[in-house]
Amino acid sequence: MSDMEQYSRYFSVGMKVGVSIPLPNASVFRDWAIVQDVDEDLIALQLSRDMLPAHVTLRYGQILELRCGGNNDNYCCRAMIVSESDARQLMLRLIGEIVSDDLREFYRIDAFLPIKYFVSREQNVERLRLDWEERRVYRLRQKNHSWSGKLPAADAQLPHERLQEREEAETESSEESKPTEPTTYEPWNTIIPLAANISGGGLRLITHQGFEDGEYCLLEILVPSPQRVVDVVARVVFANRNFAAGTDREYFNTGMQFLYIDERDRDAVVTYISTIQLMRNRQLLEEYMFRDKGGGRHQEKAADTSGVSVKRIAILVATAVTILLIAIMMFNFFWDYVHGHPKGEIEQTFEGGIRKYIEQRQR
Repeated sequence: MSDMEQYSRYFSVGMKVGVSIPLPNASVFRDWAIVQDVDEDLIALQLSRDMLPAHVTLRYGQILELRCGGNNDNYCCRAMIVSESDARQLMLRLIGEIVSDDLREFYRIDAFLPIKYFVSREQNVERLRLDWEERRVYRLRQKNHSWSGKLPAADAQLPHERLQEREEAETESSEESKPTEPTTYEPWNTIIPLAANISGGGLRLITHQGFEDGEYCLLEILVPSPQRVVDVVARVVFANRNFAAGTDREYFNTGMQFLYIDERDRDAVVTYISTIQLMRNRQLLEEYMFRDKGGGRHQEKAADTSGVSVKRIAILVATAVTILLIAIMMFNFFWDYVHGHPKGEIEQTFEGGIRKYIEQRQR
């Protein structure tokens, strides 16, 4: 099936699609739009909002990501803006294949990340899910904690009994909202980043803790950009002893599959992976260009060297030809001098005497 047939199969007029717009800070702004027209690889969209936020910009040639589908059967495709018009109306050209959105869970990179993993005594997956939700709610409350109500006057105070009652109520509320595991938290600045092979669906890392296949554990991953703490309930899919990592203590190659993870957290992991991959691609491109320039300089130097060699050979050949011509001229001169110069009287008398002697002997 050609790309054009795929486009017409997955995109139709009136369909609602998700639009992911990349931002300069490596994050993604998500919106939705309605398909107004589809013509082979051209697609016209109408965004859901009349005006985009100030930090979101659309420009000619910018590449967006479109998502379609439903019922856990999602697909995505890249598209490039090909016209400059009203911010709400977009004309895009679909590029590349339409792939399953789930494939992003299998794209991996090697990275160093601060990771906390906790061996949970609780192995009931439903209870772990509830605990994971409580931890997410608790973290969200800690992040968005704000005072409500009006501020009291500077000299206003509650009675001692009311203050004590409020402190007890806040303590009980905070104790109820805290997750049961882990009981102690280490600050992130004390956590040494681990070398992990991570994707949107799981990770592989070297641990000192031995795990059983199928065991559940709790993970906290600090994603640097955009910075956020990702809470995960993971299932161990393999744990093999690693003897090459060292002999001072036990090391295990441990692979974990993300069982419960918020989709926004998964998007943060995928965005981080994409950012790292783009940086590495840019570095490879710069290294290639630098190497190519260096190769060009070497080629120029080699060309200069070869030019000098050719020049030297030409000089040597010209010198040899000149010497040969001079030798030939000198040979001809002496040959003509020996055989063609005028004879003197003594030479003529001597040759005449010899000629007469030979004639007398022949008689």
